[in-house]
Amino acid sequence: MWHWYDRIEQWLAVILLSATTLTMLASSTMRAIGHPFAGGAELSQLLFIWTTVLGADITLRSGDQVRVDIFTTMMPPLLLRPVIVLCLLMMFGFLGLLARYGFPLAFSNWQRPLGVGDLSYGYVTLALPVGASLMMLSLLRRLWRRGLLRVFSPDLEDAA
Repeated sequence: MWHWYDRIEQWLAVILLSATTLTMLASSTMRAIGHPFAGGAELSQLLFIWTTVLGADITLRSGDQVRVDIFTTMMPPLLLRPVIVLCLLMMFGFLGLLARYGFPLAFSNWQRPLGVGDLSYGYVTLALPVGASLMMLSLLRRLWRRGLLRVFSPDLEDAA
């Protein structure tokens, strides 16, 4: 089941990035020939925000996030466990706050229009709490699959 979920999320990110590029191309081309595409910039921003959120989740799920691990690589497992637990608690706390306050904010912005188009600004603000929820799920999956001591290590270390 998770394999299909991961593939769908990856394809959705690719489709959104492609749509962002095509929207910007169409908008700039139409503006250059004298027929501006109303709402093109807003639409491309909306698509890019969702692309970024999905990309962040994909990156976190695969363990490819940026790490500064000069100290943690030298720590013995006895000291490393509390550090990892503290990091996980802070990450879950922050992502939980984004979800907790982001969903009501998105729903309160639903009536607000996005630029000149008929889209709702709620779609923009909904990206952050949805992304935070996806990242919490990805962290739980990594913790379950890899264990506490390797939750933040990249998946490539298993292949080596």
